[in-house]
Amino acid sequence: MNYESFVKEVKKGVEEIIHKKLDDGMVVVREVLKNNNIRMQAVSIVREGEQATPTIYLENYYLDFQNGRTVKNICYEIYETYLSSVNHLKMDIDIKDLSDFEKIKEIIYYKVINYEMNRTLLAKIPHFKFLDLAIVFYIIVSKDEGGQATALINNEHILGWEITPKELRDIAFENTWHKFPVVIKKMEDIVSEMILNDILGDESWTDAYDDEEEQDFISEDTEYGQYTYGELKGIVKEEIENLKADGVDMYVMSNTMKINGAACITYPNAVRDFAMEHNSDVYIIPSSIHEVILVPDVKYSMETINELIRDVNRRQLDPVEILSDHAYVYRLETGEIE
Repeated sequence: MNYESFVKEVKKGVEEIIHKKLDDGMVVVREVLKNNNIRMQAVSIVREGEQATPTIYLENYYLDFQNGRTVKNICYEIYETYLSSVNHLKMDIDIKDLSDFEKIKEIIYYKVINYEMNRTLLAKIPHFKFLDLAIVFYIIVSKDEGGQATALINNEHILGWEITPKELRDIAFENTWHKFPVVIKKMEDIVSEMILNDILGDESWTDAYDDEEEQDFISEDTEYGQYTYGELKGIVKEEIENLKADGVDMYVMSNTMKINGAACITYPNAVRDFAMEHNSDVYIIPSSIHEVILVPDVKYSMETINELIRDVNRRQLDPVEILSDHAYVYRLETGEIE
């Protein structure tokens, strides 16, 4: 079964479930233009009285189908995903208020995307060029620990609000800088956390303790197998240090939400302060739209780093999340990113 036929079968299957399980509902399949001009098929269940409904993309489900999963099983998962999302969806704003700028201006933010790869999209939305990237604007409709539901701001929005792109930019800058501050961590610390989480599984011993000092004490002395947690951290840290290539220090810059965190390179003085702390020019490696890697005291050529970025983008990264195929450099002497 080809992809087009698969989409039709999924739509039909979800419709059958809806007719059995719900009093009303319509299944809609549409093409969604995503970041980097990626077009994806998505299914939604639309019911009367609901302000919003999840957009469920079908590409990965088709891969599951090709690997032996049945259409019926996929349809039921789509239905369950819809129910779970609707039950947990907490709207930060009434959809009807989107036309009232005063009611939504506090939830307007910005992110950075690739300029050339998004020319079709940029023709329809307010934006500002930054290097070879574009600063674009969005509203957070709802959010929870699992992520955010957002709506991109288009040219019709600012016409209806009767504001200029500059006014939109100033509000988005203030909101984003204030609500999603910069977080910079050493790469080895992040990798250590990932390894420890895999080792420890879902155990959440900290939940039982409210006092931070007591949490710290318990965390170091809690035993996992033949090691205490403190000993385990030391072992993992030592192994990460041994693996660190050529003694190069790498740092991950993102925001507190770890979503659209590459925009942090545009925050006032964020990269400058890092460069001054290390007294060095800094390579900025765009690992995705969600974060960048900062490398002070660079020992590699730009050509080598760019080749690595291109390889990762093509082989490992979701095309929707690609930011750029090359690195940037912050020059301490000039205070500019190039």
